[in-house]
Amino acid sequence: MASKNINIALFLTINLVFFGFTIAQDPVPQAPTCPLSSTQVEACVSRIIDTLNFFSLVTARLCCVSLTAGLDASVASVCICDAVKLADPLFEQTDAFRRVTNVCLIGPPAGFRCA
Repeated sequence: MASKNINIALFLTINLVFFGFTIAQDPVPQAPTCPLSSTQVEACVSRIIDTLNFFSLVTARLCCVSLTAGLDASVASVCICDAVKLADPLFEQTDAFRRVTNVCLIGPPAGFRCA
């Protein structure tokens, strides 16, 4: 009877150790997604890409700032990147992304790439 209790105790101890290892692992970080409507963001991005004069740039900045207000820089960058891809697929995406983030006064996180 004593050996049976020792076997059960050893079995439970090993299970708890392995269970602890599986629970203690860090969760995989989720990539941020854009909570905004793609058509709203695309309209502002298209306006910024097509800006030729100062006055249209001001209205584009107001549109962009109002849309991205309250968003984290990484989430806003994802929204802008998605909209740049939709707005003008033939336009150089890196340049367009940089231009839009500069106009919108958003600093993308370090290492962020719009690809």
